Amino acid sequence: MLAPVLGAESWEYTHEKDTLLDVAARAGVGFIPLSALNPGVDVWIPDANTRLRLPTDYVLPDTPHVGLVINIPEMRLYDYTRDPNSPTVLSVAVGDILDPTPIAEFKVGRKRENPTWTVPASIRAERPDLPAVVAPGPDNPLGDRWLTLGNSSYGIHGTNNLWSIGREATHGCVRLYNHDMRALYERIPTGTKVRIVYQRVKIGARDGSVFVEAHADFYDRDFDPLPATLARLVALDALGLVDGGSVRESEVRRAVTEARGVPVRVGRLETFR
Repeated sequence: MLAPVLGAESWEYTHEKDTLLDVAARAGVGFIPLSALNPGVDVWIPDANTRLRLPTDYVLPDTPHVGLVINIPEMRLYDYTRDPNSPTVLSVAVGDILDPTPIAEFKVGRKRENPTWTVPASIRAERPDLPAVVAPGPDNPLGDRWLTLGNSSYGIHGTNNLWSIGREATHGCVRLYNHDMRALYERIPTGTKVRIVYQRVKIGARDGSVFVEAHADFYDRDFDPLPATLARLVALDALGLVDGGSVRESEVRRAVTEARGVPVRVGRLETFR
């Protein structure tokens, strides 16, 4: 059974003096996914009125449709708590390669409004200019809402830097746009299941076609996903006789190699009944 392809293509135009960081924040999408999807556009000085495709269509991750699911390579959070078949999808920032977001399962622990940030010693060693404690307010990198991941020091929280969303920008926490975080905070109770996964390539189906969605390997955990992707298609009896089958191997290779971050049609779904 293939996951569904949800969402739809959408577009945004650059304004005078925009960077792609500005466009991402205005559209509520992640910066790196936006840049990957528009590789010919200058990140810092795009021409005004440039038409940009937004990363707003997606294959659902291969997980149970329960609670919250965060897929690190695509920098998205899927909230299944209201509808297991049509989740709310939010852009996030994740940890960098030196302080990666843990790939694990948690339950939402303590919830905090207007959190105080007690700066870890490891971060103060890197940034001795930081105080030991940052009070709530506009300079607090946690924003004004925090959901603890289990009993750990990690959390899902807001931000004081809109341009960080869709980037490897944290010390392991998961960061959202503030308006998304406030809404998430209100609807997510303590005890909600949270799965953090690392699915660089997803395979899905919509309207009689097979799609592959691929992302960059930020944590160097899945250097060559093509063999596993092809093997899964073979196991699903989708690949047929290579390029002569219902799914074209050449298109699969291209989708995985380019890693554009949106579903790419690779063939027909005729072998699935």
